[in-house]
Amino acid sequence: MSDIANQQYLLGNQYQNAEKLNVRIQLHQRFSQNKYDWHRWVFDHLAFTPGAKVLELGCGPAHLWQRNLDRLPPDSSITLSDFSAGMLDEARQTLAESSYPFTFQAIDAQAIPLPDQSLDMVIANHMLYHVPDRQKALAEIRRVLKPTGRFYAATNGRDNLKEIRELFHQIAGNYLWGEQGQLTFHLEMGEEELRQHFASVEVIRNEDQLVVTEAEPLIDYILSGSAGKDLTDEQKATLAEIIERQIDTLGAVRIQKVAGLFVAY
Repeated sequence: MSDIANQQYLLGNQYQNAEKLNVRIQLHQRFSQNKYDWHRWVFDHLAFTPGAKVLELGCGPAHLWQRNLDRLPPDSSITLSDFSAGMLDEARQTLAESSYPFTFQAIDAQAIPLPDQSLDMVIANHMLYHVPDRQKALAEIRRVLKPTGRFYAATNGRDNLKEIRELFHQIAGNYLWGEQGQLTFHLEMGEEELRQHFASVEVIRNEDQLVVTEAEPLIDYILSGSAGKDLTDEQKATLAEIIERQIDTLGAVRIQKVAGLFVAY
């Protein structure tokens, strides 16, 4: 099993807490050229019904809700869940000053402990590629949604951050870098999987670019993933030299971002 869906590795290394995830988030926040906040953009597409019962799977540090506290419907019931207890703790801390009555629960997307047809909305952003049995998870999501309910799933495209993969080809041949080399649920193929469970699937794209003008944040970003344990010290040093040289020569490393949101019902 690849690291991307290895639950033991993810819990023990990547998502024990939000430290490594935050390194990646900070790079996007600092160097993305589209200045409209990603979490505001995702929230723009969420169709809340009166009194909506909402579940987020893989909530991470709860930035979706933190960035949209001013827009939360007062009559909704929102449960934030993650398979990592450490991430749930991070989510609670993120929202500690909010008076909104969020509920927090540890949930495995492959076995959602909720009744049939009990939810109006399920959200699973940038997490379905981490689920070992995604078909089981999608069946569970369909089961707990009401017939009129909607499922929202953000993910990346195949060409997302492709320039970083090209950097790896220079130092490690065909090394499959991080999530992009192993991505099993992306914008170009996710619709086919979702249509096995949902009659209607819409894809909304959000294209952007990173213009990284400092080497250290990009190096930290790359090494926060599986490359941090897979590359030798010599390869890491070579990677840093390539990035530093490109910034010195061109002023920045330009990296394509391709991401988007599936809306299924």
